[in-house]
Amino acid sequence: MLFHSNLLKTFLKDQRGVSAIEYAVLAAIIVGLLVTAFNGDDGLATIIEETFEKIKDQISSITPKE
Repeated sequence: MLFHSNLLKTFLKDQRGVSAIEYAVLAAIIVGLLVTAFNGDDGLATIIEETFEKIKDQISSITPKE
């Protein structure tokens, strides 16, 4: 019975599983935020795409045409 008691105490003190769960939850939250930021018509991806399109148009307007 003493062996089971020590094993139970050791199991209850072990925090490795808790840390792994915390990291998994944190990773899920970060992925959710990234998906939300890059998704939709007003998402970050659309804003970046529009910005590069404007830069391309401005460069095209000042370069000589052949």
